[in-house]
Amino acid sequence: MMATKKRSRGNGEGSFYQRGDGMWIGAVTLPGGERKTVSAKDKTKAREEWRKLLRQVEEGKPITSGRGVTLERYLNQWLSLTLAQRVAAGKMAESTMISYSDNIRLHVIPHIGGEPLTKLTPARLRAWLLELQRKPAARQKKAVEGEDPPPVVLLSDRTVNYCHAILRAALNDAFKDELVSRNVAMLVEPPSGKSKRGTALTSEEADRLFAAAHSHRWGVLWLTILGLGLRRGEALSLRWEDIDLDNAVIKVGPSLQRLRGELDQETGRRRGRLAVVRAKTEGSDAKLAIPRAVVMLLRQHKVDQAAERLAAKVWADPGLVFTTSVGTPIEPRNANRAWNALCDEVGITRPDGKRVRIHDLRHTAATWLHGEGVDMKTIQGTLRHSRLATTSEIYTHLTEEVQRRAADSMDGALSRFGRIAQ
Repeated sequence: MMATKKRSRGNGEGSFYQRGDGMWIGAVTLPGGERKTVSAKDKTKAREEWRKLLRQVEEGKPITSGRGVTLERYLNQWLSLTLAQRVAAGKMAESTMISYSDNIRLHVIPHIGGEPLTKLTPARLRAWLLELQRKPAARQKKAVEGEDPPPVVLLSDRTVNYCHAILRAALNDAFKDELVSRNVAMLVEPPSGKSKRGTALTSEEADRLFAAAHSHRWGVLWLTILGLGLRRGEALSLRWEDIDLDNAVIKVGPSLQRLRGELDQETGRRRGRLAVVRAKTEGSDAKLAIPRAVVMLLRQHKVDQAAERLAAKVWADPGLVFTTSVGTPIEPRNANRAWNALCDEVGITRPDGKRVRIHDLRHTAATWLHGEGVDMKTIQGTLRHSRLATTSEIYTHLTEEVQRRAADSMDGALSRFGRIAQ
């Protein structure tokens, strides 16, 4: 009689049995084929721990007791199981998970990855944050022959703050899964990591730019970003079905981004792909009123695009508002290059030598709205920031102007009292 071949167990399957020495053993197969076991002399206790393991596998939680497990091992499981499940459930953007993975690989594991998960202390995390604040950034200014070497650029406080936030989130999940007794990252204060102040175009710069952009292929793109205060990716993902030109309303939400793929260990490179990702926050997904000037531009753009589509041999996507000459989505980096070329053409730079970015059109929109007397709360709604504090941090210079106006108004009121006025 032919022997029956033993079937290998799949992920989440397990076995429960009593060993020869009387110990009760519960075993579970983890993703990747690894086996995890629990044991106890008491059958009821062993079965309870075994069933707990089975539930953890079903829920996609990291499987480890925490004891003797390094932070590196836990973080790798957190990325591949917990975060992967959140992405699949639509609770996290894939780009966010990739960003978390990159920062963990570059700034967490090399410094504290070998620390036992259950033995992390606030003191060790403070030392880690200090190490990051003294760490050279990946991008450094190039040396110029005949000149003194440029100073070393360190990681920004914003990057250090972001790394701390990632670790805090990971340890918070470890606490929820009862792998650690506390989240030590909550006991450590990172650098402030304040948002960068926006850099707006002056009226003179805007006149020069848009006079030149009038004949530029993507001139309408730049004016749409400015007129609506859009992010680059939001503008590049717009579809005609999102725009109601008759009622001057537009639906904004998804964003076109190039997502970085998995790191190729042999080449050290990533194979990216273009993808339309969900809104940055719930507030980012909104309907906006379109300025009349932008409505007119978009109407003409629609006519021009239809003519170009008819003349083209191939047109990939008739639904996109802004496309290449063959109807494919515009590569975000190509949009940057086109914008930089336009700025170079009209000679617009900043005193520190930095370029004016596409994102500065968004800052320009906020500054111009404020100049027209629009309050900060309304500007927050236009930019679709989830918190008013975010708007205030980025546009500190605008809130300072508001405070100065308030002081001047109070000064005018107080001047009615002659004694104070003197």
